[in-house]
Amino acid sequence: MSDKLADQLGELLRLVDGSDVEQLEVEHDGVRFLVRRELTTEAAPVVQPAPARPAPEARPRADSFVITAPVVGVFRRSAGGKGEVILDAGDAVSAGQVVGAVEAMGMLNRVQSERSGVVQEVMVREGQPVEYGQPLLLVRQP
Repeated sequence: MSDKLADQLGELLRLVDGSDVEQLEVEHDGVRFLVRRELTTEAAPVVQPAPARPAPEARPRADSFVITAPVVGVFRRSAGGKGEVILDAGDAVSAGQVVGAVEAMGMLNRVQSERSGVVQEVMVREGQPVEYGQPLLLVRQP
């Protein structure tokens, strides 16, 4: 680890320690770190290598499209609407339908499908931190 990266990581740990952040994932030059803080009295941050994420397909098949995260936050399979259906693989989705939400700074940002199709795969789990543009659902067009 370079001295510069070590200094940056140390500064990040100090910032996390002085905040109410419970978990933060950081990637730098292909190295991913997971900073997790146990919220007990006098708990200090713990750094460990982040678990490898399965690599999404480079490009979906011609008859499929990917619905991505519109913002950085936490994925919610429901956007909190009444009668809202939580989608699973095999479920039909229509253009404009809310397929989930990304919670950021206490606000739910609804995620909508731009096209109709059938959900092939839900690529993230409930409560998982997501990055801008990260694939959320793979949908096959009819």
